[in-house]
Amino acid sequence: MDEEFPPRYVKETYEVFDRFTFDSLFRRLLADGYDPEEAKDILLHHCALSALVIQERIHNEYYLRLSEDETVAEDLLGWKREVLKKALNSQN
Repeated sequence: MDEEFPPRYVKETYEVFDRFTFDSLFRRLLADGYDPEEAKDILLHHCALSALVIQERIHNEYYLRLSEDETVAEDLLGWKREVLKKALNSQN
């Protein structure tokens, strides 16, 4: 675990308004040795979270499905594909 608490990267990323940022910080905390509950609590107490992040990641307990091995969460991959598909179809 990081000797500085909360870790510098959490202090530097105070505003967590999207799921990509939450997931990135959460995975980094996991990689630093925090368990999922500790990582969630650190982000809850030291960051400004949007309603979307609170609902989609914390309230729905999606954070429990995140692992440090993934690069992008499964739900966000589906969302990215959908957005790209709509963008490509709208060009026609």
